[in-house]
Amino acid sequence: MFSDLLPIPIAKLWRLLRYTLMICVVGMVVGMSTIGKGRTIDHPLVPPSESNSEDLMHDIIQVPQVSAPMPHARVIWMQVTAYCPCPKCCGPHASGITASGKLVNYNSGEFIAADTSLLPFGTKVIVPGYSTTPVEVIDRGSAIKGNHIDVFFTSHEQAMHWGRQWIPVTVLD
Repeated sequence: MFSDLLPIPIAKLWRLLRYTLMICVVGMVVGMSTIGKGRTIDHPLVPPSESNSEDLMHDIIQVPQVSAPMPHARVIWMQVTAYCPCPKCCGPHASGITASGKLVNYNSGEFIAADTSLLPFGTKVIVPGYSTTPVEVIDRGSAIKGNHIDVFFTSHEQAMHWGRQWIPVTVLD
């Protein structure tokens, strides 16, 4: 583990920061799952000039209900690496087709490879720093096992720049 390589005070600080970030991400996910569950008022909006002085502002404001339910989300700390369609990343017989049968230009080239026993094809995930929208699992690889995913880039330089990171990935079920 990375923290085992650090001096003890720095390792403790690293673990504290990592757990704090995890708690913040979980808090954001929980907070997002409660959006639209606010109280609504049955009476119409009354202009402040016509309301009693005893009315409070929160009593006369209507909160719109969000009709679409939020998907269930879970956060998993994952090792995230990157790859591209080149023979160095995909082997000498790379053909530009993913394991699910989709071309590498699917979704404008934004997708991931995962261990399909953990994240089956079609699972959508949010990878911080990769895409602002959920991306789909459409590929797998022999080196992708367990809590490890590979994000796809169109160029080898972009994939090398991403490197290897441990980050919290949000899985949408």
